[in-house]
Amino acid sequence: MRLRELLSGARGAKQENRQKIIRAVLSRAGNQTDLVRRSGMSSATVSEAVRELERNGIVRTEKQGRDTLVRLAPVEGVAVGVELGYQKTVIVGRLAHQERHECVSRTLQVGASSGETHWVRAVAVAVQELVSEFGEPHDLATLGLAVPRMISPRTGRFAPPTLPPWEKESVPDVSLAEELADLRAAAGGGGRPSLPRPLLDNDANLGALAESVYAHSGREILLYVKASTGVGAGLFVGGRLFRGANGVAGELGHVMVDPNGRFCLCGGRGCLETLIGADRLVDRARLVLGDKITAYRGLADMIDKARTGDALAGRMLREAGTQLGYAIGNVCNIINPNVVVVGGSLAQAGSLVLGPCRDAIEATAMTAAYEADTGFVVEASTVEHASAQGALLLGLEGTTYRD
Repeated sequence: MRLRELLSGARGAKQENRQKIIRAVLSRAGNQTDLVRRSGMSSATVSEAVRELERNGIVRTEKQGRDTLVRLAPVEGVAVGVELGYQKTVIVGRLAHQERHECVSRTLQVGASSGETHWVRAVAVAVQELVSEFGEPHDLATLGLAVPRMISPRTGRFAPPTLPPWEKESVPDVSLAEELADLRAAAGGGGRPSLPRPLLDNDANLGALAESVYAHSGREILLYVKASTGVGAGLFVGGRLFRGANGVAGELGHVMVDPNGRFCLCGGRGCLETLIGADRLVDRARLVLGDKITAYRGLADMIDKARTGDALAGRMLREAGTQLGYAIGNVCNIINPNVVVVGGSLAQAGSLVLGPCRDAIEATAMTAAYEADTGFVVEASTVEHASAQGALLLGLEGTTYRD
């Protein structure tokens, strides 16, 4: 049984229901109650679809108390997710019937800032190598790509303005697809083979997708904040990603916090990203340290030094957490999430950032928006490589936004 055949176009309501169940189980094995919630179908419809899929050898079931766990039967095909950052890229892959903890991952020290020609080639080669580790007869079946930019839900392309390091004509998923096809053709000595087109979305959106599926299933409203070189947020509402009319929902890093502040790449001024973006934090520290003391090599180095008592590093991280918390607190007053998950490199600072962040949320948001007895929580991401995992899920589940 091949994964790409399972995901081929469905015709008619019955086949569409069957495929919804397949895609839900591909994302994560679950009991039928969970599948009802994630598929949006009735319990009777899910039960009927599961019985048919089991008869056809597509899923396997096992009793768990009063409920039934549904798993995908072994299939041929590797699902891959790529998280393209500014400085590095993370690639994750697994056989479609495997669980998240069985993923194989790779981290490349190239990113969007390396230039499209460089990163596309490096990522394509790494994807091919990762897939080959699963051996025959497994092939690349689905591919998702997370990028740190706004993606229009109407076109699946960059939403304006197209910000550096990309140019207006740049189409990263198409470039990656062409490079993968060229590599496969060169390896096989034949013409360009048929490969899955990478599905593209914003990295924070896909981080929210992964958190919802793997860590907070059942939460009605989840806000995922990715704070790294850039700052973005993904919003998961009622089992679906909320992208906004033009894909700009969740651009937390471009909320203005200082009208007289530093100019931002987006054309704004005093954006949150200009204060707490990873590169900006390091640059500000270097201005203080000058040539007298060895400056921090990067945000990870700053975090390490803060943990060993470095006063400047600790102060800068605490203030970054506070600024982030103020911004999140304002968002809480608007969307009232059940859970806020902070990911990205800034979250690696743990309580140094999350403590001040929580305090600032409580100082900014209305009491009802953060009361613990309503189930509200703020926590660091527990899904390793959340955006890459979300990209893998995007490839499996398919997009919901293309015309």
